[in-house]
Amino acid sequence: MNATVDLRWRRMEEGDLVAVAMLDKICQGHSWTVGHFRDELSRGDEGFNRVLEDPQTGVVGYLCGWITADEFHIGTVGVDPELRRRGLGKGMISQALKWAANRGATAAHLEVRAGNAAAIAMYESLRYRKVGVRRAYYADNGEDAFLYFADLLDGSTAVP
Repeated sequence: MNATVDLRWRRMEEGDLVAVAMLDKICQGHSWTVGHFRDELSRGDEGFNRVLEDPQTGVVGYLCGWITADEFHIGTVGVDPELRRRGLGKGMISQALKWAANRGATAAHLEVRAGNAAAIAMYESLRYRKVGVRRAYYADNGEDAFLYFADLLDGSTAVP
């Protein structure tokens, strides 16, 4: 991928679902299916479903989240492994948190694989904090998930 190409951040569409599911399979050990992503699209404006697109190569990142009561939950997020460590994931999450805060969310939470040090470091840089462990959460290998929480009202979360 050309590093000078401007990436486009936009709403996920039906035509993206196969590409997003394929990228999710690369990014996650427990990938979502096309049907899972289609279910997210059915949330309409109640869900935050976005893709990061390279105009030359297609979808290179995605994020799905939703608000329940006053909490925003990130269901899944991923960036093409060749493009990691460039701030793309952090940028996508910051945009999602801004969207959620603008819709009245006061907190955000997510689960992350206990062994995913890079993701944990990114979430902590966004001022998420570990608040619990979900034992044997991931069905593919029984790995634990750490539960992370961010307060969107205290001004400490990096919401642009």
